[in-house]
Amino acid sequence: MRGHYYLLAVAAGFGVAIALSSHELCLTVLAVSVFVYLSYKYRSKLTFGLLILVTFGVFLWALFYDGRNETVLSDEIDIVQGNVTDVPVLDGDRVSFLLQLQERKERIRVSVRVTEEEALSSFRNLKPGSECIIEGEIQPPLDARNFNAFNYREYLYEQHVHWTFHHVQGENDMSCHAVSGTVSSFLKQWRHSGIRMIEEVFPQELQGLAQAMLFGERSNIESDTLDAYQDLGIIHLLAISGLHVGIVSGVFFFLLIRMGISRERASEILMFVLPVYALLAGAAPSVLRAVLMSCFVLFCFRFRFRLHPVDGLSFAFFALLMYNPYLLFHVGFQLSFTISTALICSATIFKRLKTRLRQFLMVSILAQVISFPLIVYHFHTYSLISLPLNIFYVPVISILILPMVWILFFLSMLSPFISSIWLFFLEKAIRVFHTFFTFIHQNHGGILTFGQASGYWVFFSFLFILLALMLFEKKQKTAALAAALVLMLAVYQYMTPYLDGRLRVTFIDVGQGDSILIELPYKRAVYLIDGGGTVMFPQESWQEQRREPDPGRQTVVPYLQSLGIKRLDKVIVTHGDYDHYGGLEVVIEKMNVDLVLYPRVPIEKPGVETFLRNVIDQGTRIEFVHEGMQWTVDEHAFRILNPEQESRGLSDNEDSIVIDANVYGKKWLFTGDLEEEGEKRLVQDYPELRTDILKAGHHGSQSSTTAPFVQHIQPEVSIISAGENNRFNHPHPDVIDTLERENVHIFRTDRQGAIRFYHHEQEWYVETMISD
Repeated sequence: MRGHYYLLAVAAGFGVAIALSSHELCLTVLAVSVFVYLSYKYRSKLTFGLLILVTFGVFLWALFYDGRNETVLSDEIDIVQGNVTDVPVLDGDRVSFLLQLQERKERIRVSVRVTEEEALSSFRNLKPGSECIIEGEIQPPLDARNFNAFNYREYLYEQHVHWTFHHVQGENDMSCHAVSGTVSSFLKQWRHSGIRMIEEVFPQELQGLAQAMLFGERSNIESDTLDAYQDLGIIHLLAISGLHVGIVSGVFFFLLIRMGISRERASEILMFVLPVYALLAGAAPSVLRAVLMSCFVLFCFRFRFRLHPVDGLSFAFFALLMYNPYLLFHVGFQLSFTISTALICSATIFKRLKTRLRQFLMVSILAQVISFPLIVYHFHTYSLISLPLNIFYVPVISILILPMVWILFFLSMLSPFISSIWLFFLEKAIRVFHTFFTFIHQNHGGILTFGQASGYWVFFSFLFILLALMLFEKKQKTAALAAALVLMLAVYQYMTPYLDGRLRVTFIDVGQGDSILIELPYKRAVYLIDGGGTVMFPQESWQEQRREPDPGRQTVVPYLQSLGIKRLDKVIVTHGDYDHYGGLEVVIEKMNVDLVLYPRVPIEKPGVETFLRNVIDQGTRIEFVHEGMQWTVDEHAFRILNPEQESRGLSDNEDSIVIDANVYGKKWLFTGDLEEEGEKRLVQDYPELRTDILKAGHHGSQSSTTAPFVQHIQPEVSIISAGENNRFNHPHPDVIDTLERENVHIFRTDRQGAIRFYHHEQEWYVETMISD
């Protein structure tokens, strides 16, 4: 095995993947394929047998590790006692932190709602290691309620957290006090003090950036800025990675040498300092990878031991997986090791390039290419201008901004006056960059939507990328052919949504609101009816969160992107209630929308007027519709039954757009928030109106879905879109009774999450996100 330690890392990765991701058949196929290759390349039975042994051993370890990840708590607990384990995150009137329970050796996620502004100072001073006794309500973490959505429960599970604990200041008791803790908690307190000092000293525009670059804390970055960095493919610049660790190591090593310390002693000191820095920086996978590799290099330098960089990377990979097998599925872990391995293995290519500029450009290009499959797999989108932005901004970060932030951080402790001058200029520069990125992002920024990729697509993409690099390294002309295959795979994934012949109607769970997506076969037309919207009550400025709940941003747009939807033919705003149009603001901003339909009624609400003006500013057409208008696509027909041609000045609910759709032999009736009076008019004006599938009006309110209306249209199925545990107690029991008496099958988003109907091979099917 000498010189081939990377094989142990490969075996360990396969062992964890097979143990914890057996549902991904692709991983098994990949493992078998690689082992067949290895058995051919290394005919030594000892080598191949050792690889099998390592794989099996790590497989058993991962199963054992996962088996111990269980809770001993129950939902009957209302008081918890433990120690704060991380820096509390403050966001408006919300505070959250992890609490390590003392008796049960288990962590829970604590969420506190602050009711008095004066109490925020005590939470701001709440340090890691503090012991707290808290009274409140324990709940299981939220599970994913929509298809292809982020699973918060799974995310916490991989952190060994099985419960969330909710405390309301003033309604429940809570007391905390500082205690002497471990070395780890002491370092976390240092981190806490540094983060809080930045909030006190640095200008508002710089706080989030400085906290991210110095301590790996991104919670204070403005939501629009964070979205821009994420979608434009430069979010890694806000994360502590090998670049930061390299600069810290280099500067610290240089200072030690200048102080007269020998290189050997400097290496020993750095091997102690770097793990401390990893904890101060938040211990993200990219930080741990860089620190471990640096420590291996320093160890080899100190003891005159030769170690290939790939082997050092392999040891770091193996060590982290032994420490926490769940890291294999962390996107930061995957990107960090994939890019690092590609860059190290491409050293021959870089040597052929004579100038530093060409080498830097090749590094940037290679990092973008090798990360492409993983970015598409995890985020479903990719920015075409990510490469030029990285080429431009990485030198700015490494040469200018990062050193300046470090200098200003220490200078602010020594001479606040001098630091304030430099902070002023740096703030202006950062504001220019952030404004530039936000502007590009708001104008779509060359962002391509690929949709959710399969594991097989990722496997073949990496296979052809590696083949192209190997051929390019050997100066083979066939490298262009391999690169063309990679491009063909990208085009295939980009066009996959348009190869889907199913018709789908999805009732998206947006909480207390409506959002319905209609996809005709092969995406010949895509319609979105409403987009949800969280109604916020008046708040004081200190209570406002950096990112208020927005189902459009958090649910609707991610779902559309996961489906590879690039354009909406029609966005239908049924009426002017915020829980129907609020989430559409970000949909209009991020998606290409051809036409917005709005009822032809007087517009009296300022919020609706502002929304419609924003639609026009985005360059989207608006058509005001009424009863009698209709359209067809192939054999699929849609007609509008409401509002009436001449508005009678009824309520917004009664003026809701009502759509009667006939697709593949099924009749659908989408009623918005139509109430009893509107239902009576439909019964009177459309005596022949029948439907198979009814979207119940007004979230199952008592004023809608009346018995005469249900008896008239004779639905087989009804869908009620309402928020889980909503404060209106929707749906009303009378509505449920009415539907049950008429033998109507009921689906509810508050109980079943997203509900999706689809037509495939002459049959209709239905699936729900949550089994009821």
